[in-house]
Amino acid sequence: MFGMIVFTFLGCGPAADQYFLRHDGADLRVRVEGNADSGEYILLLHGGPGRDSEWYNIGAWSERMESEVAMVYTDQRGQGASHGIYDETDLTLEQLADDTAAVIRSLHLRYGEDIHLSVMGHSWGGMLGIQALLQPDTQDDVDRWIEVDGAHDVFLLNQLAVPMFLDVGEQEIAAGRNRNEWRDIVRFAEGVNVDEISAGQSAEINRLGFEAERLIDRVSLDPEIRLLDVVDYYVASPISWPTAATVGRQTNEALSAQIELTALSPRLDEIEIPTLLLWGAYDFVVPPGVGTDAASRMPDAALVVLPDSGHTPMFNQPAAFADAVLDFIDENQK
Repeated sequence: MFGMIVFTFLGCGPAADQYFLRHDGADLRVRVEGNADSGEYILLLHGGPGRDSEWYNIGAWSERMESEVAMVYTDQRGQGASHGIYDETDLTLEQLADDTAAVIRSLHLRYGEDIHLSVMGHSWGGMLGIQALLQPDTQDDVDRWIEVDGAHDVFLLNQLAVPMFLDVGEQEIAAGRNRNEWRDIVRFAEGVNVDEISAGQSAEINRLGFEAERLIDRVSLDPEIRLLDVVDYYVASPISWPTAATVGRQTNEALSAQIELTALSPRLDEIEIPTLLLWGAYDFVVPPGVGTDAASRMPDAALVVLPDSGHTPMFNQPAAFADAVLDFIDENQK
């Protein structure tokens, strides 16, 4: 069972509302901004684990989305501005998926059974979203699934990252770009047996994935993200950053062992609602091959690969990203 502690406030978007959902000992922060009159809501499941939803509410992509639909930003258990009284045994993929299903139900209770709801999961949020949608009856409450560079299968993404390091690295070295840095990445990749990747190698693949993306000249940050936006993120948001950083690390550590062993690819055929798979072509953290594999397994899925994006395409190609999402919603109206 769950209950709600609710308050509303005025925000910078066309409409803003916030409430805390109490569920299994956690108070989950849920914030809605944007065009509620559209009847279209998108629930964003942030990356991490250990991050928050606040960071996604900056830049051109969120401004465009909020002008068209209502964006729902929620902080997961043990992350961001969510809080509560529970112990480490409650920090599991299954519990966070149950939390997500509760948030989905709360949105229908608060805004009406007739709203159209899409769920969007980025990175770790891709694993979390799929786990939630695999729960009984959850897909009945969701119109569409949008997975953005989703880490729903850690073994597969590691397997695909290694040859991507080698292929792109050799091309960049041949072109004379960042040769020393790429040589180090290629040398590491050459020493990895993709059939027996250790936990330490997995962590290094993740670290080098972000480093490799930084070395790609054509992948850049949305120029509309200003210094003021970053300052607001740390100063004007309701999150206590020292506390959130500490708790977020603990949450990440509690979940990491389970995440490393989770492979949801074999169950993707159970996601029967319309699905958009959005990937950056230069995502070394979760390579686009993960999206290609997912598209081949799902009964109603479309894959869009953005050519000048990495792991965060909403910040690399915000206009193209927003267009892809909004076109998908238009094409899959109920």
